[in-house]
Amino acid sequence: MNSTRERNLERGHAVLDWNRRHLNSTSVLDEALVGECFAEHFVVEPNGRHYEATRSTYLEFLNGMKKDMRGIDYEVIHALADEDSVVFAMLAHISRGNGKHETFQAMLLMRFDNDGKVCLWHEVYVARPMQ
Repeated sequence: MNSTRERNLERGHAVLDWNRRHLNSTSVLDEALVGECFAEHFVVEPNGRHYEATRSTYLEFLNGMKKDMRGIDYEVIHALADEDSVVFAMLAHISRGNGKHETFQAMLLMRFDNDGKVCLWHEVYVARPMQ
């Protein structure tokens, strides 16, 4: 049987895989799809900001974010999990519909509730210059 830490690592990777599948301009999202990974009510903290979110408000945000995206991919450099969360140090690669590519260095903490759904998405990210 997997330990809670191992399950949280698997959950974290599953959320990244969900993003890979669904965060593009051709995908059709709804609240049920968002609910595959996210709790009904959760907190989003990107780069020092704080938002109380619901599946509905997050769906609206995701639809706006992905409207010009061809896709997103992640390169996890380091992962660490405890009894209720996972942390990824990673690169996030975003492809835009206009052919532009962006890379961000990111540190992402996801905390999970008792149902294994994300209840906290805390991310610090910076754009990485093209090399």
